[in-house]
Amino acid sequence: MSRMAWPNLSSRTRASTPDAFDALMREHVPALYRSAYRWTGAVDRAEDLVQDVLVRLYPLRDELCRLDQIRPWAMRVMYRIFIDQLRRERSSPLAFGIDFGDADGAGENDSGFVDPAGGPPELAEQQLTQQRIAAAWNLLAEEHRVVLSMHDIEGYSLVELAAMFETPLGTLKSRLHRARARLRGLLAGERFVAADRVQD
Repeated sequence: MSRMAWPNLSSRTRASTPDAFDALMREHVPALYRSAYRWTGAVDRAEDLVQDVLVRLYPLRDELCRLDQIRPWAMRVMYRIFIDQLRRERSSPLAFGIDFGDADGAGENDSGFVDPAGGPPELAEQQLTQQRIAAAWNLLAEEHRVVLSMHDIEGYSLVELAAMFETPLGTLKSRLHRARARLRGLLAGERFVAADRVQD
């Protein structure tokens, strides 16, 4: 069954108090943060983005609790906020530097990249690979990060993403193709680690 159910309404439960809103959104915040971190590449920006989403959604809490599935709707709101922020930054005369952040901020799944059963050579190789992937990811354009993280990592289909982001399906297909090609090119052609990567 497709996860894209909004705006089909089901429950009529009200979420009129802060505690009810917290209970409604709590299970979705980790997924929102993971996506925000992959999009922005920085812990503080990801946290700010999720906070902005929650502030934006709080007045809509009664509407939220009537949705069959909240997360795609919340992702759509977060994407709009993210795009608005990018447009403001790009039109600003000040350069907005992005720091990929430290390992502690990369999200709850980071520990899964390293196999604890490996010996020192294997662990060193895994760490180097992780650093190269992180460095390559940080060099991707923001729209490439979004489509790769949502499609290849979170598992949304292109049809779902087209509805979520109100973007033509053909545009998303082209963007995904270019994003994968760009990431492959960076990983195949650049022998860099995080400390050596080019700063935009």
